[in-house]
Amino acid sequence: MNAVETLNPTNLAQALKAKANKNVVAVAGGTDLLVRLHDRITQPWPKLLILENVKELHKITVTKTAITIGPSMTFSEIENSAILRKKALQLVTAAASAGSVQIRNRATIGGNIANGSPAGDTIPPLYVLEAILELSSAKGKRTVPIEKFFTGPGKTVLKPTELITAIKIPNRSNHGFFMRLATRKALAISKVSVAVNIIMNKSKVESAKIALGAVAPTVIRATLTEEYLRGKEINQAIIDEAARIVQDEARPIDDIRSLAIYRKEMVGVLLKRGLESVTTNG
Repeated sequence: MNAVETLNPTNLAQALKAKANKNVVAVAGGTDLLVRLHDRITQPWPKLLILENVKELHKITVTKTAITIGPSMTFSEIENSAILRKKALQLVTAAASAGSVQIRNRATIGGNIANGSPAGDTIPPLYVLEAILELSSAKGKRTVPIEKFFTGPGKTVLKPTELITAIKIPNRSNHGFFMRLATRKALAISKVSVAVNIIMNKSKVESAKIALGAVAPTVIRATLTEEYLRGKEINQAIIDEAARIVQDEARPIDDIRSLAIYRKEMVGVLLKRGLESVTTNG
């Protein structure tokens, strides 16, 4: 392997200027990227743009209307964020369940998004929290709803010259859950995951957002199940029917981690467990 060349910006302007060049790959925690690069050990590596010292990307800011999460925030930092525990518990739960302590101390939310895996644990929560991504280059910035960011497994609309520079979610109270199923509780990629955000109006569901991970080429919304729940009081019969509907919305495949038929079954099981917990815990 040839010597690896690194670029080490200390501010965002420098990082975006460096990213404008060809054959430059951004590295935050490196827990996914460096593994992939290692697999091409006989080929020349790209220049590595190390974002560790770019402080603009490593913070959480709060306004009356929005919470902005820097893409370099680690899973551990998200797990321990008081504001996110209060306003985005689904995201906190997902961050806390990923990898191991060592991985969570390095892995970043921006890297998890940019990696584009349909099994990425933070992505379903960001779907139901209506996250907006800020994508920046040396020429300017644009915003993309997270649901429009992914085009296929490992594929996104992020241009070679762009970086994810912010993840924004509405600053409001959220009620819901995140659940995942994997071979083990730690150090295992999700076979299936479910994130839900529910707004209640007295005893009835005013709106529901449900996102499914690892059951389609990208994370998907379970829109038929959402529509079914809207306007209803959550009871066991409603939960059972919602679990049946969501199984039909999943589009999984057989792969090394699991079988499609098992994934479809477990999507319903996870949704049922989560909705039952919402009912029990109020």
